[in-house]
Amino acid sequence: MPYKSLLILLFSFIVSGCSSRLPTEDEQQSNLVVYRDKMTEVEYISDATGMQWVSPALEISQYSKLLIESVGLHQSATAVRQIPEPVLKRVSQRLTNVLKTELGQGVELVDRSGVDTATLKIMISRASTDMEDLQINEVLPYGVLIGGAKALLGTRDRNVRILVESQLVDSRTDEILAERVGVILAKGILENDKVELEYEQIRDTVDRFTQDIVHFIRLTAYQATLNETEQG
Repeated sequence: MPYKSLLILLFSFIVSGCSSRLPTEDEQQSNLVVYRDKMTEVEYISDATGMQWVSPALEISQYSKLLIESVGLHQSATAVRQIPEPVLKRVSQRLTNVLKTELGQGVELVDRSGVDTATLKIMISRASTDMEDLQINEVLPYGVLIGGAKALLGTRDRNVRILVESQLVDSRTDEILAERVGVILAKGILENDKVELEYEQIRDTVDRFTQDIVHFIRLTAYQATLNETEQG
């Protein structure tokens, strides 16, 4: 194969290896959220980008309590060889517990629907791995060959991506109030394309991701307040 053609081939590995917190086109074929076509990119804090939508009709003053359902696990997320289902179940449990602790500090949490209660639904809907981004020293000519060869052999470190969909609804009517899609991204956490993910490898990343959902609730309340003010 000519050297130029080889570089083009390996460059495709560089592109395919780039990971971000934004959902990919495949990941946007979601299992929970409804208004994904109306979502806009929102970044609460550094490297916490996701897609979000808030109903323009939401009147936040109608809700003073929050019902948090246990984080669900869609079957689409459990078919990845390197990400065992027991690990995803622990991620689900951890998200549920930490969110109740975090959000319980600012709003009354309840265990049943009511006239002034919103329900937070969350689902882990997809899981995947992709190649770690090539480092700058690997983008130079000899490095490209080395990095590309590692990719072909399956020995390059791999990122873990877990898609999390969040939906805030009226607890009685199920009217959708707001939605968010974000990615738990653990970069370079798997040594190759054979080893399996262990829960402790991702626990800190999961804990940081809970702040995405906490900010989602707070920003939703803020945006709804602005809407109410604008509507008079």
